[in-house]
Amino acid sequence: MSFLPIYNAFVAGSLLVCLFLWKISVLPIILFLFLVSLMWFWFDLSVVNLHYESAFWLFILSEVMAFGSLLVCCFWFDTCSFISLSSPLEIPFLGCFILLGSSITVTGFHHLIFWEHSWVLLFLTILLGASFVILQLFELNEIFINIFDSSFHASSFCTVGLHFSHVLLGVIGLSFILWLSPLTAGLYRCTLVTWYWHFVDYIWLFVYTFVYVC
Repeated sequence: MSFLPIYNAFVAGSLLVCLFLWKISVLPIILFLFLVSLMWFWFDLSVVNLHYESAFWLFILSEVMAFGSLLVCCFWFDTCSFISLSSPLEIPFLGCFILLGSSITVTGFHHLIFWEHSWVLLFLTILLGASFVILQLFELNEIFINIFDSSFHASSFCTVGLHFSHVLLGVIGLSFILWLSPLTAGLYRCTLVTWYWHFVDYIWLFVYTFVYVC
């Protein structure tokens, strides 16, 4: 039996607490722990040669439930008197174009994995994902609202923080494939990471709508 489920649960919980409370000083330690988990998982795939399609879709189902519950909280606690975290026509709106653009580049990469220059599309996806991370760091550092101000703002911070953690992990996963090279990583691993990135992209549209627009 692998130790990874318990280890990953502990690290993921620490990451979410760090992001919800915006304790960025702890973030490098947690990212290092995630990198150790990713490397061990990759080694496990190489040695045991197991496939995780069913586990992946169960993971996506659990993510839909997690994001769905937080988005329902945002909608439920929202009133006309509450101020959004940021203006919906500023940084969050730009983030929509960045993530949708990355969805196009990662789709091109997925269809052209065995092309010798497919790494260019992968690099563009990583660049767009990293740009989104930097934009959101800048946005959250400029916000004057606190997570303890209201239930709506607490739900909003948790939703944005959860999505931010997924984008960050997606960028790390894509960078790992770029480092190994797509041919070395193989079609199976590239497909899983591509599906994950599409999920992260499209979830942002719901986060943007519920947290910033509604």
